[in-house]
Amino acid sequence: MSQEKVNIRKVVLLRVYVAFGLLLLFAVWISAAVIDLQWSERNRFDSLSKKQLIRKEKIEAVRGNIYAGDGNLLATSVPRYDLIFDPSAEGLTKENFEKGIDSLAMLLARKFPVRDERGWARYFREGRRQGLRYLPVVKDLDYEELRDMKTWPIIRLGRFKGGFQTDEKSKRMYFMGDLARRSIGLSREGNKSLVRYGLEGAFDSLLRGRNGTRLERRMYGGVWRPIEDKREQEPVNGLDIVTTLDVNLQDVAQNALLKALVQHDADHGCVLLMETTSGQIKAIANLKKQSDGSYAEALNYAVDEYADPGSTFKLVSTLALLEDGKAHPDDSIDAQWGEATLFGRQMVDAKPPHKRFLTLEECFIQSSNVGISKFVINGYGDQPGDFLDHVYRLKLDQKPAFDIRSSGRPQIKNPKNTDWYRTTLPWMSVGYETALSPLQIATVYNAVANNGKMVKPYLVKEIRRDGKVIEQRETEVMVEKICNETTLKALQKMMLGVVERGTAMNLRNENYSIAGKTGTNQLLDKGGYRKDKHKASFAGYFPANNPQYTCVVVIVEPRNGVYYGGAVAGPVFREIADRVYSTNYRLHPGLEPPIYVQTPDVKPGDRALTRKVLNDLGISSHTLPGAEAIWVKPRVKEHSVELVPAEPLGKGLPDTRGMGLRDALFILENAGYKVQVSGFGSVWQQQPEPGTALRPGATVRILMSSER
Repeated sequence: MSQEKVNIRKVVLLRVYVAFGLLLLFAVWISAAVIDLQWSERNRFDSLSKKQLIRKEKIEAVRGNIYAGDGNLLATSVPRYDLIFDPSAEGLTKENFEKGIDSLAMLLARKFPVRDERGWARYFREGRRQGLRYLPVVKDLDYEELRDMKTWPIIRLGRFKGGFQTDEKSKRMYFMGDLARRSIGLSREGNKSLVRYGLEGAFDSLLRGRNGTRLERRMYGGVWRPIEDKREQEPVNGLDIVTTLDVNLQDVAQNALLKALVQHDADHGCVLLMETTSGQIKAIANLKKQSDGSYAEALNYAVDEYADPGSTFKLVSTLALLEDGKAHPDDSIDAQWGEATLFGRQMVDAKPPHKRFLTLEECFIQSSNVGISKFVINGYGDQPGDFLDHVYRLKLDQKPAFDIRSSGRPQIKNPKNTDWYRTTLPWMSVGYETALSPLQIATVYNAVANNGKMVKPYLVKEIRRDGKVIEQRETEVMVEKICNETTLKALQKMMLGVVERGTAMNLRNENYSIAGKTGTNQLLDKGGYRKDKHKASFAGYFPANNPQYTCVVVIVEPRNGVYYGGAVAGPVFREIADRVYSTNYRLHPGLEPPIYVQTPDVKPGDRALTRKVLNDLGISSHTLPGAEAIWVKPRVKEHSVELVPAEPLGKGLPDTRGMGLRDALFILENAGYKVQVSGFGSVWQQQPEPGTALRPGATVRILMSSER
């Protein structure tokens, strides 16, 4: 073979090898692509399968409680239960089903007559025949109802042998009915709406806590059941809020307001009662007439209704005049018998004065619009900004930083505004052409009562976690001194004069003194003031010689012919003041509260610590035979305490009812349980019930109360 043929053969073989290699490489690439496609599709289908079979479910945290200042529970979240039946449960035998279903149907028909006895039995049998795994039975059961039903046929067999299970949820409960309902508030999230107001809304982020999560598997029949998973996140319960409200005073204020609204057929009204030195709100009532003629809490008028304050604003005008030396209490002016034309606009007094010339003090006491406005024109007509400086110093142009949010805001006109006219200053000086809330008026009057110190009103005094105070709120000073001492004494004297010889003489009494100011003004409607619609108000404090409480009463649109502040709002103030005075020992100098000698309430707990506390208090105690145990419970006698064994670590879940938080946590956690706590005080409710067989690691809920 020639060399040329050899070379040709080599070239051909090389090409064959290259072609074969490329073919092999292509085959490998095709195989890899097929394998990759198979794995990716498998992963995709696995992912879809998991999404259909496994879900991450939210575990709702227990919402925090809201308490009155004395520990009374105002709002709490209690567990409610939906009862569900799995008629095809693997452990529910045909024998047990048929043996108990008719008796169960009879009991259900008696307690829940949405179906009769036959209807309930047919409902369950049909579900079992169809192989269903999920039948709703009853919704919104409380714990006591559920506990009783667990003794019924089939249900008492338990979840696996009986097929009955519960879906737990929380329900918000309010214990004071309509008392302070708008201030306590609401926080509710719906599918398309979010409703939040009052303390529930303002402190929602603290109250709601942090929800947990758990994995659930979809079972046959569409039932979702939790599965064990280390990534499960326990919920963090919400914080508790302790308010400054006094339930008794709230009841007095609301009833007094309701009585006046009904008597005068008024549209709505509000009452605000605050402690003078601290600024704590003790009562806040808001009522509006409903379509059926009844009255209910609708809006928080005390905080959120910004409107013309009327003659209660004359306190601000008089303060400015005295503080700047524009007038003195005994300076006089021509009040023109209570009717004058000022800059082309007529101003009249609600009631004509008894004489033409009035001193500044008489103008205040008799509530003369003409007199006060003419004093202000003479003093500030050319420099209205100087008058407004006092308004600003009293923070009346600022929206109050109060615990309850307000959708409105104050309105104070300024000479730079286009709606400032020559008539603005005189009308503003007597409470028109401006918008303030009752809360703002209460703050100013409280400052006069508090010797010139303006303090911030507040409604929340403590924030607690599991009964422990984590934030304590104290009195906050807004203005150290709103005016000099001479001005302050003159204002206090004038306010006392309103009751002693002025427009509120009907509030005068022999037991204690009241100081304040009446207000009667026309309502603004469609750009003008209506002569046939009025607002009656009274703002003041008591006792005048040693102020303890400041109160503002506002009643809007009384319709029975009487509309003056002293006659409509004044009696509400007087009724509240009478009740407070008669029940508060601080208002009776020299009178000491009665001393009740009795053995204090003693909680179950550690024997050694209990004995030590009793000995330190000088209380006789003795241990009964067998009470050398670590845990004891007391038997309170007339003048002594017997200690007997508590034995909380018997069979099943320990009984911690009546114990303090520390002892309850010690016992339950040492027994291997997780503990969720709500409230403060001592344990008054425990879930599950003591003695229940419970696996270690399960969650036990205890509800604390200071009333137990």
